[in-house]
Amino acid sequence: MIDREGPPEEEKKDREHDPGPGDKAPGAHGSGPEDDDQQGNSFFDLIEGLALRHRNDPEGSRPQSPADLPDLSISDYSNVGSTEPELKKIDELQAIIKSIEEKPVKLSEIKFERTYKIDYAGQLNRSQLEAVVTVNGPVLVIAGAGSGKTRVIVHRVAFMIENGIDPGEILLLTFTRKAASEMLGRVQKLLSDNAAGKVFGGTFHSFSNYILRKYANLIGVPNNFTIIDDEDSADTIDLIRSEMKIDKKEKAFPRKNRIQEIISSARNRNLSVREVVENEFTGLKEFIPAIELIKQGYEKYKKICRILDYDDLMDVLRDSLRDNPLFRKRLSAQYRYIMVDEYQDTNVVQKEIVEYLSEENRNILIVGDDSQSIYSFRGANYENILRFPQKYPDCRVIKIEENYRSNQKILDFTNEIILNARIGYKKHLHSSILHDAFPEVRKFYDQEAEAEFIVDRILEYREKGVSLDQVAILVRAFWHARYIEVELNKRSIPYVAVGGLKFNERKHVKDVISYLRIIMNPYDAVAWHRVLKYIPGVGFATAGKIIERILSEGALGPASYASGKFAEGLRRLAEMINKAQAPGISIGRMIAIIREYYSPILQSREYDYQIRLLDINVLAELASKYNSLEKFLTEFALDPPSRNFGTKTVPLIDESEDNPLTISTIHSAKGLEWHSVIIPHALDGLIPSVRALKNIEEIEEERRLFYVACSRAKQDLLITMPSFVATYNAFLSYPSRFLVEISREKFYYK
Repeated sequence: MIDREGPPEEEKKDREHDPGPGDKAPGAHGSGPEDDDQQGNSFFDLIEGLALRHRNDPEGSRPQSPADLPDLSISDYSNVGSTEPELKKIDELQAIIKSIEEKPVKLSEIKFERTYKIDYAGQLNRSQLEAVVTVNGPVLVIAGAGSGKTRVIVHRVAFMIENGIDPGEILLLTFTRKAASEMLGRVQKLLSDNAAGKVFGGTFHSFSNYILRKYANLIGVPNNFTIIDDEDSADTIDLIRSEMKIDKKEKAFPRKNRIQEIISSARNRNLSVREVVENEFTGLKEFIPAIELIKQGYEKYKKICRILDYDDLMDVLRDSLRDNPLFRKRLSAQYRYIMVDEYQDTNVVQKEIVEYLSEENRNILIVGDDSQSIYSFRGANYENILRFPQKYPDCRVIKIEENYRSNQKILDFTNEIILNARIGYKKHLHSSILHDAFPEVRKFYDQEAEAEFIVDRILEYREKGVSLDQVAILVRAFWHARYIEVELNKRSIPYVAVGGLKFNERKHVKDVISYLRIIMNPYDAVAWHRVLKYIPGVGFATAGKIIERILSEGALGPASYASGKFAEGLRRLAEMINKAQAPGISIGRMIAIIREYYSPILQSREYDYQIRLLDINVLAELASKYNSLEKFLTEFALDPPSRNFGTKTVPLIDESEDNPLTISTIHSAKGLEWHSVIIPHALDGLIPSVRALKNIEEIEEERRLFYVACSRAKQDLLITMPSFVATYNAFLSYPSRFLVEISREKFYYK
């Protein structure tokens, strides 16, 4: 579910790590052997060979793209797949939109017959004012990026209160508690009274919780029910699975969090478990019957224990509104005016709740931007906002297109991104903010050169007076920032990672570093604790005893694995360490040995292990530049970046002087803005994700994602790409197709 309070969860890993295992971008070159171990070795050898050729002949080894961006057209890219039902749905949505677009725009004169505390006409533009004063009936407000939609909601609540509407009859639904609190706080400040405190403003979940407890007797729900979060839900599912004796067999059974995600996705979208798995988790088809059985047991268990998970809050409220006329009538009488923010992010169940609540009074206003619908993987349905006029044929449609965030050159660029969309309301954002610099697109030899340029540009921004916290690096998947993070660490530039973990904080990276620390120092008890837990049969207490023996003997000797159910695991670990400790061995070779040992462990624990192996390859590349393991481990510390990365020729930045810059996934950046935005790795297969190239609806969401990223920039927008990125089964070298579709005069390219 998207409706969560607090910081956003790390975006779903299967959406954040692209290209995915087994996927290959159309136009991508080459693929690895089918055997996983051979795949890893061939990739490692490929990278090592490319690096060697570059060092010996940096110009001659430069890979050439089949065609550079100025020479490409969209016809050079493979067509995106589509089915007959998908095309039919797109045609239907286009017909709905066309019927709206063809309606004549009626701008009636707005006259105020009384004096208000707030100067609405003076504080709002014409479109905003129309949305504020249109109180009765269904209203669809299409608010473009940076157009002040929050301002509209705040002033509309104030306008209704000033016109005598009981605040207790107003319901404001948002997607974060913070958003609702800030909006109603601004209303109170505008009106200089506490009337807005009587408005119910909050998330769908908080509203559902309040209503279910208040009307528990009427709808047959125990009023003392307990709410469990997603982690509690996953643990409960694991318990159910254990009780039902559904154990791992010849193939690893899906982990509890994956099962919870599948069950939740099915409920949010009114789909069956089978439909979700067959469409999105094809590798788990053989487990469908077992997952369906677990789901049934999970539902029974919750009822017996009087617990509700997040999805239950939505489902029970929706079902009660649908099946209990008295309950629906009472809520309709209580909440006569309903407003929903970010309507493009609602799922099917939330949409139905809104429709039942507004069925009688029909005073419903929704605000959103279909061009920013990017959360389908969490259940959001972009069709909800597009089909609103279908549900309410007499709705008033108001477009807010004046942008207060970005300069016009950035808007010219972003307007063209969304102009090419197959689905959506057409908007043309405009701004009175002028700026001389065009959006910039740059191409580099490799990922390291790209990272060096980006960090150079960040330092240029800083010299020009742009503070670091006004700069953001937005990535489609967090591994796109691996080299950039390393470069930032080298130059002691502080940053925060949003939507994912920093490279040197990722579990699998820390695991490999722990093995290296043991090789360098066999007495490192912290590192031993980390790696011993992966050996079957070794728990916390057993690990402590083993470590005591290691510390007394100075190594993991034969006596440590002479007997016991974990003896074989300890023996293999000892063999790996002894092999990696051989005299004269390079650090890169050490990591290769560790990788060979660690890969099966990673594969058994993580569904996206092949993507995580790419991080280990980066470690090997970085380590290959060092002759001393001690120096490498010291400089690549797992602690926050320190000054020892600085040199006399690179400016040292005092963390006390600068707030950190932001590295964020695009999903986590929605709703935010920065002076300067940098989008790296703009290669087809990465942006858009290779996973989306098979489906027209998914490629359209990728376009919206790119649009969201670019529209975060206020003054400077920089998009970069290396000449190529070699994944474990593909060689990507084409620029993003979204860039190819944009008129060349809209950006600077080099």
